[in-house]
Amino acid sequence: MSLSTTTGEHPAETSRWPLPDTGQRTVIPPAVLATMTAHPLCRGCLPHGVGYYPHAGGHRMLRAKPADDLLIYCVAGQGQLQVNGQTLPVTAGDLLLLPAGLAHHYQADDSDPWSIYWVHLGGDEAPRYFDEIAGDSPERYRVTVGVHSRLAEEFQALLAAVTRVQPEHLVYAANLLRSLLAFAALMRRQHTTRHASLDINRVNSYLQTALTRRLNLDELVDATSELSRYHFIREYKRQTGQTPMQAFQRIKVSHACYLLDISDDTVAQIAAWLGYDDPYYFSRLFKKVMGISPQRYRRERGH
Repeated sequence: MSLSTTTGEHPAETSRWPLPDTGQRTVIPPAVLATMTAHPLCRGCLPHGVGYYPHAGGHRMLRAKPADDLLIYCVAGQGQLQVNGQTLPVTAGDLLLLPAGLAHHYQADDSDPWSIYWVHLGGDEAPRYFDEIAGDSPERYRVTVGVHSRLAEEFQALLAAVTRVQPEHLVYAANLLRSLLAFAALMRRQHTTRHASLDINRVNSYLQTALTRRLNLDELVDATSELSRYHFIREYKRQTGQTPMQAFQRIKVSHACYLLDISDDTVAQIAAWLGYDDPYYFSRLFKKVMGISPQRYRRERGH
């Protein structure tokens, strides 16, 4: 794919990377963005666009003078960032902090392309959050926070919120973004090299990125550890009290609850989005985890 160059004409112009079925990309329409920028609860920190690019082979971007701030979170694979004459390698657990006006070029690795969450944002609070995340790190544009399932969850929640362009959803999205940035700052400070036989945060983060598809246990083991299948399951259950696939089901059901709360999508639509072809199977799974059906869950919350 060829490089794209932006010059600030659109505050959230993204790359033209071809989006697969499991990827997501939402850009707030300019007219809506102009209205929400004036909102007192949004003008300090407002998402302009949010996305998730899984296994993004061929993804690259060059911006000479970007109009907005950009945060990228690498959760798998590798890439590189070129900024201020430096070339910085990017690996899973790294955050890229690219302020408005800073020329930069980034791209996925050819042999092991990254999977990334990203958010374009604006407002006078954004540079302060970037400063808080970077802290006293000598590298202002790439910091390591580690691979955290909670941070991936925050991006997933933000993605779900910005797909609804009503003002109330965007007010909610603006404050989800503040939460995400504050959590990233906390994780940067708490980051330490992990030497556990199984990094539960890394496993759970991978589960979060697979939210919209079916996941094979062998794939999960290969992607997140050096353990055998048997020892992987045993160690995960020892640390969490459940198997990896039980955890994956709970993550899916938790996100289904979120979508039932904030959207008018049908149960069948939510099931399909989460990778379940059979909505009846999904409803049985939901009831097994939550104790009630998804229809009853929604009715009891006033839908």
